[in-house]
Amino acid sequence: MMRLMKKTFRIAAAALLVAAAPALHGAVTFSFNQHSTQNLFQTSDAVADLVSAFTLSIDQEGDAVSFLANFGYSAFHETSGLSFLAAEAGFDYLAPSGEKSAFYFALMGVGFFFGQEYESFSSFGAHAVGAYKTYLAPSSILKLQWQGWFSAYQDSLFDNVSHIASLSLDKYFRSRTTLKVDAQYGYKYFLHPFLSEPATLPAPETEASDATAAAASPWGGNPYDSDRGFIPRYRPGGGGAGIGHAAVAGTLAQGIGDRVGLSASAARQWIVSGENPFMSIEEFYLVQNPSADAFSWDGSLLTGRLTIILPGAIELKGGYTRSDKTYPGVELLDLEGLPTGVMRSDARDLVEVRIRKSFRKFAIFAAFSYTDNDSNDPLFDWKGHALMAGFDWTLGKGGGGAP
Repeated sequence: MMRLMKKTFRIAAAALLVAAAPALHGAVTFSFNQHSTQNLFQTSDAVADLVSAFTLSIDQEGDAVSFLANFGYSAFHETSGLSFLAAEAGFDYLAPSGEKSAFYFALMGVGFFFGQEYESFSSFGAHAVGAYKTYLAPSSILKLQWQGWFSAYQDSLFDNVSHIASLSLDKYFRSRTTLKVDAQYGYKYFLHPFLSEPATLPAPETEASDATAAAASPWGGNPYDSDRGFIPRYRPGGGGAGIGHAAVAGTLAQGIGDRVGLSASAARQWIVSGENPFMSIEEFYLVQNPSADAFSWDGSLLTGRLTIILPGAIELKGGYTRSDKTYPGVELLDLEGLPTGVMRSDARDLVEVRIRKSFRKFAIFAAFSYTDNDSNDPLFDWKGHALMAGFDWTLGKGGGGAP
């Protein structure tokens, strides 16, 4: 079934390429990003790689209904088995409600398709959005939004449905100050995340045998039944499991003249029901890993950003983010791979710098990031940097002139 879906999406992607030419009364954007990372799997093993990412985006506007599509391919040069196709297509609808309000709806089909080595990550699903936005006053905007997702994976352990409901309020002041507050509730339900039989975790092996296993396994260089990397749980009778969170956030932004902007934001998220159904979770660079996402953690974020508009339509951005997260249900393992009862906890410092030069229909950009992740799990205690450079080229309506 998944192979049939992959073939269907390849045909659809080719059709989108053909459709791009007459779509110029909308917007067609081609993007290329070249990435270099010191730590693809974001673990202490520090596997470096180069990633070339190509994206075609189509936004074909109608009177009320617009057609949206994105097709991308990411090629991993060293870990070629992780290369994947990504595609989404659908429609959105904007419905004004009086002079100061509007409803917005969107429905997209989404697919991610990997090669045989990482075929378990291949998925097909849908993403729906509903939103209401209104001006409470000329300088105040209220927004209500709901988003829902369904994802079916090649490895059915990851099949899930999820949703997030959010409320936000933006207030603008004549001093060029913006205040934004957000609140949200989200819930993710894995349909059948448990193994039908208990996994047997082997005793630690020699470095040579570990290297052999890493070369043959997709799970961050480790198989299902190893004492490192992704580890699912066994529960008699199977069944589903969910995890729910509530979060609040605030952002304060200040414009200084016409060319400088400062912002500071803080967020706090609580797990209010359930826990992660997997004993271990992983994050990969540039890859949507189904075992770790915005639903999986409890903790806080602090972010500061600086934006400078330089002469010649050059935009320079810099930022720092501090995150402190725990992962309910994810326990540290001992040397024999057995749970210790201690919850995994990470503290991360992230520094980012980005520069972008815009032309009328074209833009070039480059970025640098440095991450220092301190974890009580030695496997996820790591630091390293990533580099990125690329361009956007827009045809039809719109263009690269505005950063």
